Amino acid sequence: MNPPDGHEGDGGTALRALVIDLDELCWALNSRDPLGQSSHWLNLESGELLFVAESDTLDEAIEDPRDDERWLRIEAVESSDAFRIMEDFVDQCDDLRLGRALAQALQQRKPFRRFKDTLAEHPAQREAWFAFEGQAMEAIARRWCEDHGITPTWVIHRLPPSS
Repeated sequence: MNPPDGHEGDGGTALRALVIDLDELCWALNSRDPLGQSSHWLNLESGELLFVAESDTLDEAIEDPRDDERWLRIEAVESSDAFRIMEDFVDQCDDLRLGRALAQALQQRKPFRRFKDTLAEHPAQREAWFAFEGQAMEAIARRWCEDHGITPTWVIHRLPPSS
């Protein structure tokens, strides 16, 4: 028997329908903690996303997601996937001079920092990068949900464009 909130998927797997904040899920998937002291979780009943700083003591009123099957840990994308998104942006960059500078930044030590520093000098292209990265992360979020048997209904809380 299927759970009340799901239906059978292609492989006979029950899919879980959840309302999820797309921006929060993208942020969680893109939040790499090199020290492993924090984590992100999705509540499989409510669609709520939770950030837990491991150094924090969890308040007694807050359930610990680490010991509860209702919570699914959200692992950040691999840095190689994030790097590939930057490479894809460079490949589609219309400004050849900037494209060369970004490609060079990706070959240097600390490529993520160098890439962002190079873009900081080009405000219009920086905004184009944020849009490009956002689309790539949305695709990753959709695939992540699919991989975990989740059929999302997205809640999107976009900030108005800066003037």
